[in-house]
Amino acid sequence: MKKSKNMYELINNMEFNLEGYEIQELSDIEKQNLKNNFKKKKLNFKKIVTVAAALVLTVGIFSQTETGKYVYAAFESKVSKISYSIGKSLGIERNIEPYSNVVGQVREDNGVEVKLGEVIIDKDELIFSTIVNANKPVEFARFDTEIFINGEKLTNYSMSGTGGAIDDSQETIFMVDSVDVKGIELNKDVDINIILRNMNYFDGKDEKKISGKWEFEFTANGDELAADTYTLPMNYSFNIDNLNYNLEEFRYNPVNQKIIGKIRGESDKDYELDLRGQDNLGNKVVFSLRRMSDKNFILAYENIYGDLSDKAASVTLTPYAREFPKKSGKVSGEFKKVGESFTINLKSKTK
Repeated sequence: MKKSKNMYELINNMEFNLEGYEIQELSDIEKQNLKNNFKKKKLNFKKIVTVAAALVLTVGIFSQTETGKYVYAAFESKVSKISYSIGKSLGIERNIEPYSNVVGQVREDNGVEVKLGEVIIDKDELIFSTIVNANKPVEFARFDTEIFINGEKLTNYSMSGTGGAIDDSQETIFMVDSVDVKGIELNKDVDINIILRNMNYFDGKDEKKISGKWEFEFTANGDELAADTYTLPMNYSFNIDNLNYNLEEFRYNPVNQKIIGKIRGESDKDYELDLRGQDNLGNKVVFSLRRMSDKNFILAYENIYGDLSDKAASVTLTPYAREFPKKSGKVSGEFKKVGESFTINLKSKTK
């Protein structure tokens, strides 16, 4: 990559829905740590790329029908030689492979290869990783996404993502997306269909589009992760203007650590939230706004200082916030303290 700026522009959290995508920038503290660790993260990524012997896909011709089949010609796939785990992409140091469903499907359309690598189901969240070979330098890419669970199309869902270039050519990038999913039965296999359409990308000067369709069908489940998921009721609140933010539940497993809350009151303003503090061992801890929809929000643990320690007995946090702009998509201004510190007793979490 030519400039580190491009990398952490790509790995910003992104919030978007079916009507379009809106980039959610990292908080100031995240940006600084990503800048400091940029070279290190790039080297770590190369370590986990696995290059196998050249693979030529056998010719497979599938008729395009109403059931969603496609025509897929034989080609030598670049992305089939690359594997990139969800854990590494999210900066998770602990081993989360037991919870991952490996898909490994490759699709090609209009000169763009897309590989669906891994999928993780975490209760009401679907996480999936893709590797994209654009065959041209790109600084940023996104797709219009459709998702079907057991044949039913998801609607009005929110989606966040992270991604980056694999090497200095910037032709091949990795992406990891997280989607709100409600009502998945975790104790059995579910049929999932992910359709990516129209790659929108930025070439350094302008945003452009490559029309196409990349469709994946597979079966996955989240029973193992569900068995290792713990919850802890919470009852802490703070006020910003006329809004009351109430933290209701802490949910923990090896993949995600989330604080789930609700907003009460009415206001014409929206806010970006952070919870900052440390655990009882002295390790820094940050939870940042992952999603907000209607009156619900999720704050997720950020791995900028490493994993949340399994040895920690408690974490003490303080809420900070800054206002989202009404017109511009960019957040400006400093975070300000908006509430008193509080402590979560991690040892009291239950399944």
